[in-house]
Amino acid sequence: MSDHQEGFDGAVKLLLEKFPDRGSLVVMDSLWEDGAQHLEQIASVAKNWQNSQDRPAPLKPTVDFCNLMADCAWFVHDNDAAGILSLVVDTGHDAYYKLPAESRPLILEADILLLACIRHLRGEGDFNSAEIQGKKSLAIREQLNMPQDLQMMNCYNYIAIALDSMARHTEAKEWLQKSQNILEGHDDELHIRLLCQNNLNFSRNLFSSGDFMASEQKLDCALEQAISFSSWYSLAFIHQTKAALYLRWNRSDEANQQALLARTTLEGSGEFASISWLSAIVSHRTFSVAIKQKNTDIAIEEAKKAVAIARLYNMPAGMRARFAHYLMKAYLMEPEKYEQEAEEARKEAQRLRKLLPPGRTDLDDESDGAFDMLVDISVR
Repeated sequence: MSDHQEGFDGAVKLLLEKFPDRGSLVVMDSLWEDGAQHLEQIASVAKNWQNSQDRPAPLKPTVDFCNLMADCAWFVHDNDAAGILSLVVDTGHDAYYKLPAESRPLILEADILLLACIRHLRGEGDFNSAEIQGKKSLAIREQLNMPQDLQMMNCYNYIAIALDSMARHTEAKEWLQKSQNILEGHDDELHIRLLCQNNLNFSRNLFSSGDFMASEQKLDCALEQAISFSSWYSLAFIHQTKAALYLRWNRSDEANQQALLARTTLEGSGEFASISWLSAIVSHRTFSVAIKQKNTDIAIEEAKKAVAIARLYNMPAGMRARFAHYLMKAYLMEPEKYEQEAEEARKEAQRLRKLLPPGRTDLDDESDGAFDMLVDISVR
C-alpha cells in the first residue's frame, strides 16, 4: 500500500468515527453544529479521491470511504449549507461501483441509490429520475433477507415526495399510507420523529389534492409530535407548512401567524438556524403571505432575504431561480417604482434556469407554475 493510500484511508477512518452516521434515519438538532465542522474536511477528501482517478496511481475506493460519503449526504440532504450534496452523492456512487464486485454490500448500494433519489429531488428538481432511483433502492431492499422496516419506510416517503412533486397525488398517497402503517403503534422517540415527518408529507399530499381539513389535522398531529421531542427544525418546518396550507385555503391571517411562528422558532433556536436552508424557505413563505395581504414593503424585504440566503449558501439553481422569480413579483406590486429592479430579478431568474440540465425547464414559460416545478413539493 502506498503512503498516499495509507494516509487517505487513515483520514477516512478518522472522519467516519467522528461524523454522525445515517443509521438512525434522523439528524438530531444537537448534531447540526458538531457535524457541520467536519463538512469541509469531507469535501476535501471527496475531491482528493475524484482528482486522483485520472492519475497513474489513483486512490482505491473502500467500503469505509463509500459509507463516509453516504453519511455526509444524509447529513446535508435537508440543509446543505456547504453546497456539497451533489459532490458526496456522485463520489459515493462512483467509488461504490469501482469496488470489486464481491466487496459491494447491497445494503450500501440501496442507500446510495436512495441518496441519489434525494439529490434529484432537492438539488435538481428531476422528479422522474428521483422516482426511478427510489424504486431501484426499494427493489434491492426487498431482495435482502433482513429486518429493515424503517429503511423501507424511508424509500416509501421519498418515492411519495417524487410522485407528489409530479402531481401524481393518488399514487403518492398509497406510498405514504404504506409508510404510516409501518410507523403507527410505536411510542419510542425515533418512530415518533419519523411519524411526524410522515404526517408532514401526508399534509402536503392532502392540501395539494384540495383536502384542506384533513391536511390541517395531519399538521396538528405533526406539531404535537414535534413538541414532544423538542426539535426546532421540525417545529419551524411544520409552521411554514401550515402557512402554505392556509394560503391555499384563503386564510391569510392564520398563514401570517404561522409564518411568524416559524420565524420566531428559528430565531430562538440558536446560531445554526440562521444558516439553514429553512431560514430561506421561511422568508419565502413570509413573502407569500405579504403578497396575499398586499404589503409591498414586507414582500420585497422577505423575497430579498430568501434570494440572499440562497446565494450565500449556494442553494440549488432551481431554488434560487424560483426565489428570484418571486422577488420580481414583489417588485411588480409597484411597477412604476421598481420597474428596473423587477427586470433585474427576472433576468437573474432566467440566468439561473439556464444552469439546469437541458430540457429540465421551458425558458419561454415564466409562469409561477413553471418556477414551482423547479423545486419539490416540500418547499412549494
